[in-house]
Amino acid sequence: MSKVTAKFQITIPNNIRKELGVIPGSEVDIVKYRGKYVLVVNPLDDLKNKWKGKFKGSATTMGYMDDIRGEVN
Repeated sequence: MSKVTAKFQITIPNNIRKELGVIPGSEVDIVKYRGKYVLVVNPLDDLKNKWKGKFKGSATTMGYMDDIRGEVN
């Protein structure tokens, strides 16, 4: 069980963080579901945000690779 700090923060136990894929910077939501509060995590959104904008100027992955290492013949 987690304790609430003076700043109203809680620590998510390590085994639960790993199972949910929670990493520093992850956004989580707490929602009421059937009379209980539930932590909602979407690790795919975190991955999308991490890579968002990395392929600017390149329409495809191959275009991106050509941009960073030069065109391969």
